[in-house]
Amino acid sequence: MISKVAFAFIAALVLSFVGITSTSPARAATVVESSTVANGYPKTLTFKVTAKADSNITDVTLAYAIKGRGTSALDKPKEITPATNLSAEVVLQVNSGSSYIPVGSDFTYHWEITTADGNTFSSPEQTFFYLPPAKDWKSVSNDFMTVYYWGDREALANAYLKAGAETYDRIGKQLYGVTLGLVPVKVIMFADEKESDEARPGVGGRFDAAVTTCGTKVTNDIVLVIPVACGSPDRTDTLRHEFGHILNETAGEGSLGKLPAWLDEGAAVYAQSSPGDYQSALTAAVRANRLIPFSQMTSPASDANLVGVFYGESWAMVSFLIQKGGNAQFAKYMSTIKSGKRYDQALTEVYGYADLAAFENDFRASANLAPVRQATAGPTAAPTRSSQAQPTRTPTRAPAQSTNSNSDGGGLGLGTIVIGGIAVLFALGALFAFLISMVMANNRATAAKTTAHSPEWRPPDEPHA
Repeated sequence: MISKVAFAFIAALVLSFVGITSTSPARAATVVESSTVANGYPKTLTFKVTAKADSNITDVTLAYAIKGRGTSALDKPKEITPATNLSAEVVLQVNSGSSYIPVGSDFTYHWEITTADGNTFSSPEQTFFYLPPAKDWKSVSNDFMTVYYWGDREALANAYLKAGAETYDRIGKQLYGVTLGLVPVKVIMFADEKESDEARPGVGGRFDAAVTTCGTKVTNDIVLVIPVACGSPDRTDTLRHEFGHILNETAGEGSLGKLPAWLDEGAAVYAQSSPGDYQSALTAAVRANRLIPFSQMTSPASDANLVGVFYGESWAMVSFLIQKGGNAQFAKYMSTIKSGKRYDQALTEVYGYADLAAFENDFRASANLAPVRQATAGPTAAPTRSSQAQPTRTPTRAPAQSTNSNSDGGGLGLGTIVIGGIAVLFALGALFAFLISMVMANNRATAAKTTAHSPEWRPPDEPHA
């Protein structure tokens, strides 16, 4: 039998518990009624939410991430007015001077909503795949790549997919021996350059007006292309080239190691089925002995007139190194840079060149050109090129050349010029007659000699893997 004291103690405990629970505030119910994305391509994405709760909603946050970027972000509406029923939006700038999120980006996102009672509600995770609207986008895929297209281009999309598989095998596996870390690689195929221009971060100005941008590797898993032949008979070479940049990054770039422009672009041209017009531009530069100095090859050409030479020379430099040591040594060169070594240090470590000038002179000797007169200064720091948004450009027309006319009235008079000109003509006539007599006297000896021609430089044959 329970004693009166024990009963009183239990009764007090029960009443105390009831009192506590009865004074605890009830958790406010929060419901997200709608969550949508308004595609404002090419400038904005607007994330919209409508929610209701039992008490006022005091804070709204958009939490989002882009697959493959390894980062997440939080953003808030510019302002909200607390209410139990509330609509809010967050506008993301996707192609401005300070922000660029490319088409082909794959978003995951949710909303976090806080009410006046201090509770926070998280909405279910949603996804959004960013492509230009108002198009009937379709796709073809293999195990590591997806090609997105619209219209009647399925056969062409499959040709690009096949080119990607061939490039992965030849460059990724046979040359570098690497495996892609981020898949699928997304290839966005636009109808033409005008359509693709809206999707890429442009350089603008006179340079862009003088070149055609055939493709752009914008991230390590997104490539933008247009389906045209761009300096090569094979129009899928644009995909091979841009995919080559992704494989170059996989093989040769790390947190410290960065590739110089000649190495990245040269290996990307090497990934093509043919160097096309780049080889012609290189051959002309060799004949004229107008190669770009190696010290100026760490950054892309900023002069539209030198674009072809830059790509051709870069390709020849890479081809030369591969032929010199084979696939394995070139792969080692890339991995040495990836480990954090500067590219010129890696040249010494892997190929034994004393410095960049030694590599340059060895290359020039293979083209029957004299050594550079003065040693090419080596870099003092590793290149800091961005691994994003690397467009492949082909010259379409040279920029307009400016002409200057000078009508300064302080020059010589017309009569003085005429008299001086006549005197000069008489002197030249006498000199010409003397030279003619000398040429005729030595004609037979000259004819007997062999005339030397500037060789048509061709790169060494590509070694078999």
